Amino acid sequence: METAVEVGWERAQDALRDEVHRVTALLRSVRDPAAPAVGTWDLAETAMHLSQVWLVAPGLAREDLSGIYEVIPGLAGTAGASLIADIWELAGVTDLGVRSDPERDPVVIADRIEARAQAYFEDCAGRSADEWRPWLVEGSSVRLSTLTGHLLNETIVHGHDIARADGRSWRIEPSHAAMVLAGFVIPVIEALDPRALVSEQAAGVRAAYDLRIRGGKRFRFAFDDGALRIEEPASRGVDCRISADPVAMLMVVWGRRSQWSAIANGQLMAWGRKPWLGPRFRAFLRNP
Repeated sequence: METAVEVGWERAQDALRDEVHRVTALLRSVRDPAAPAVGTWDLAETAMHLSQVWLVAPGLAREDLSGIYEVIPGLAGTAGASLIADIWELAGVTDLGVRSDPERDPVVIADRIEARAQAYFEDCAGRSADEWRPWLVEGSSVRLSTLTGHLLNETIVHGHDIARADGRSWRIEPSHAAMVLAGFVIPVIEALDPRALVSEQAAGVRAAYDLRIRGGKRFRFAFDDGALRIEEPASRGVDCRISADPVAMLMVVWGRRSQWSAIANGQLMAWGRKPWLGPRFRAFLRNP
């Protein structure tokens, strides 16, 4: 009999197949690859980054990062079985990867993503969601199911970025966003603690949050002066309860949307003994 984790993993893989189909179809129809997209990247550079995520996460799953080392040879052997030694290196390494591959044809990049996705799904066949693997940052590890969540997260968020850069609307399926939050963002925060916390914000804070992802799961976040425990939800000992629309929460987590607009629209709601703690929640956490 399949466990709940295995069933969840299968659903996440199905969601990921859908998102790969959407983003590759989008890339094959973009009108202006040079359109500004995210930060200093244009649309084509954002697509290149996504294609490289499809080298890294499957490589972590196979415990073989040779694919990304071909792009960035200087990384080989610098962080053991992981990609980087410290979370602070991630932005620089990500940018270096994009600059190290000159391909900017969205159709070629779409073909790469499609081929890497097919290989990844074949590699997952017969494996268990509960198998542990090193994650990006040396000293952290996650389940195979979390690596699927990682790919789902990147494909959704950068699909959104690419569509917006090309002047198109892009619907994010709420159930897929809920999978990302519960199956990637929260497990990675756990894996990185205390590196996942913004120390200057979390120092001295002792508070418990009940986070409810609408249509998804609930979690208890217990902050204790720079430390964090993520636990099963409890009816007692909660200072602030948050109800979060999964799409709005995902966009806020990744800085694609202001939390204040989500609050104004009722997509993020806080109540409880200390509801004023609600708007502070995001500030405690680094992007995973």
